[in-house]
Amino acid sequence: MTMAFRVDRLDQLSPDEFVENYVRLRRPVVVSGGLKGCAAFSLWNLEHLRRRAGDRNVILKKWGPSGICLDQALLGDYVDALEFYESRRESDSTAQRPAYLHDVPLESILPEAGADLEGFPADFFPAWYGAEWSTFAQLFLGPSGSMTPLHFDCLLTHNLFFQVLGRKKFTLLPHEQIEYCYPYNWRWCAVDVERPDCIRHPLYRLANPTEVVVEPGDVLYMPPGVLHHVRSLDCAFSFNVDWHTKASALRGALAFARGMPAKNVYYNMIIAFGLWSGVSAKRLLPYYRPYLNYVS
Repeated sequence: MTMAFRVDRLDQLSPDEFVENYVRLRRPVVVSGGLKGCAAFSLWNLEHLRRRAGDRNVILKKWGPSGICLDQALLGDYVDALEFYESRRESDSTAQRPAYLHDVPLESILPEAGADLEGFPADFFPAWYGAEWSTFAQLFLGPSGSMTPLHFDCLLTHNLFFQVLGRKKFTLLPHEQIEYCYPYNWRWCAVDVERPDCIRHPLYRLANPTEVVVEPGDVLYMPPGVLHHVRSLDCAFSFNVDWHTKASALRGALAFARGMPAKNVYYNMIIAFGLWSGVSAKRLLPYYRPYLNYVS
């Protein structure tokens, strides 16, 4: 039986130690307060979002029995709905939870994000990403109770997840345990890790999940292929960056033989070409940007 993850929690982690002890060994880690040196940590809150992008139309998601349902709203109205829900949810069991603003380009909401994140060492990413790393970031904003079902990141990228506001609980499983989790549509898993049905999904009893709570300011690293289920414990604002090393980009470009959809292979080939040829991220970003905007 595959062992559960051991997830270290460190107060400090240099870029060299990060690469040597976690990226190369494909081990998850939490850096407590890793975001606190950035202006973003103290600046980004609901009021800041309302003020900077309240008139922006955003796509919201809900997961239902038939898959993902989409809705739209102005960001300012959505922030109002979040605040109203959070003020009533404990006293009113009938309060309707707003949908989830899930996985949208961070700089489409906060164009100044790169400057606000200058305190985070860019050396955590391969040098190819350079000053452009924040353009690859995706934003998550939702009420307490928001959930993303068990899945892995569809390009088999490394993942740095930054918690700005509120807490989130991650349930992590090594990719080798995917056979216990009833995968479908390449990256999703049918098992409900919070309430597993041992009759429908008996193999899940062989799995070894690990739970990790990320606090405001924390940074969580997940290696390629790690299965993760995410539950917001509070109204939460987060962002993540999916990124490749030369090795993971090459594996991703060759993953067609493992069932990766052709469009995902295409995006991996773009990053692999950049990392191996030296053509800059800025020049290749227009070809990669549709991936950052698609709904999955």
